This record gives sequence, structure tokens and C-alpha cells, in this order.
Amino acid sequence: MTGIVAAGSGVGALIGPPWAIRFISIYGLRVSYAILGSIVLLIVVLSAQFIKGDPTQVGQVAYGANQVEQERLNPGADGLSLKETVYNSQFWVFFATGFCYGFPVFSTMVHIVPHAIESGISVISAANILATVGGLSILGKVLLGRAGDMIGSGKTLILGFILMSTALILLVPAKTPWMLFSIAGIFGFAFGGCAVSQSPLIAELFGLRSHGLIFGVFTISVMSGSAIGLLLTGYIFDITNSYGLAFIVCAVVSLMGSILTAFLKLGRVKEKSF
Repeated sequence: MTGIVAAGSGVGALIGPPWAIRFISIYGLRVSYAILGSIVLLIVVLSAQFIKGDPTQVGQVAYGANQVEQERLNPGADGLSLKETVYNSQFWVFFATGFCYGFPVFSTMVHIVPHAIESGISVISAANILATVGGLSILGKVLLGRAGDMIGSGKTLILGFILMSTALILLVPAKTPWMLFSIAGIFGFAFGGCAVSQSPLIAELFGLRSHGLIFGVFTISVMSGSAIGLLLTGYIFDITNSYGLAFIVCAVVSLMGSILTAFLKLGRVKEKSF
């Protein structure tokens, strides 16, 4: 389910770049931003009207409604609170994996187009490379989301990190269009698998009691990794005039994510560790 829902962002990444480059070529950057922003606003507002906030709105009873009283009497039965979670070392190991995810993903998404253009690829083809990343992420989210149901989200997260590292290493010597498109597909599939593994893994480790809040705190690590990664990879390009070293750094950080994930003790955490 998480994979199917998360695939929506992949659809946006698939169709967004080609349309954006067309709008920019016709209307310029500022007007294109206004057009795309208006389209997104319209789609979001209209789509939100079809979301039901309560099962009673469609004549159904909430799942687990008969257990509400039992959960009220024993509120800690379904997992840890955020306060309990942050006192456990497993959370901080998992928190670090978020940095290792955000760093290479957002750095690559921003810099792969300039890298392709620098390699002699046309602007339109470079935009389509980014669309390929988004398109294959749909497949990664759905297939690896399903794999996570069968083998565990921890293993799919490790697999995603390893595939992402491999793609980033291969990206360094890639210059021809077919190589760039192929590697972009591998990278998209990999990062899609990583993205869809995080929320279920939180539920597996810490339960559902404070799942939303824990996931929100976890994303601080993802965004920190993306911010530092974007600045560092851009700086590396400025001083080396090449994205080679930048992509190698991203590959190393991604590999660190797989190692950290391997240290997670999968299964419900029940008490503080420090």
C-alpha cells in the first residue's frame, strides 16, 4: 500500500520534467513556474475533495473500533512514544540512514541533468533522463514495497542502498545517452525502494502509537542530508569542474546507509537502551 501511494510522486517526476522544459522554452522560467504551480494547486485541491477523513462518511465502521477501549486502558500496547523512541539507540541508527538517503538522492536529482548536458546530451534529452528516474521509481516503490511485505523492509532498504551506490559509481564514466538513461533507471528503481521501506520500517521497529510523529522527526535527517549533499556536491563540481568525485561521494554515503541498516535489530523495540 505504501508503495502504491508513494508511486504518485514518481508519476509526477515522470511527466513533470518534459513538460517543464517545454514550458520554459515557450514562456520563460518565471511564467513557467506560475503555470506549473497553478496546475499543481488545482490538482491537489480537486483531489483532496475525494479523500474521506472518517469511515462513517462512506457508511463503514473504523477498523479496530471494538479495540478502542482496550487501547485507552493500555495506551503503550501498540508501540513507543516519541520520547521513548529517542532514548533508544536503534532510533539514532535508523535516523542516520535518513541522512544517507537524502544526501545522494537529492544531490543526484539536481545534478544529473547538468551532468548529462555537460556530456553533450541535449537539454530535452537531459530532462527526459530525470523523467526516467521518476518513472522507474514507480516500479521500485511498487515491486520493492511488495518485496518488503515478504522479506522485511530492512532487507529492501539495504538492497535499495546497494543498487543506488552501484548506479552512482556507474554514472561517473557514463557519457552516452543509452548509458545515462540505463543508469538513471537503476537509480530511480533503487531510490524508490528505499523511500517505500522507511515508513513500514518505523512501524516494525517502534509500532504505530506515534508513527506519524516519529516519521516526521526522521525526515529531519533526510532533509539535512539533502541540504548538505546539494551544497557539497555543487562545491565539489566548482573546484574540480567535474561531477565524477561528487557522484563517488554520493555512492560512499549510500553504501554507509546499507551498513547502518544492517546494524538495525529488526523487530519491535520494547524498552530504552540508554
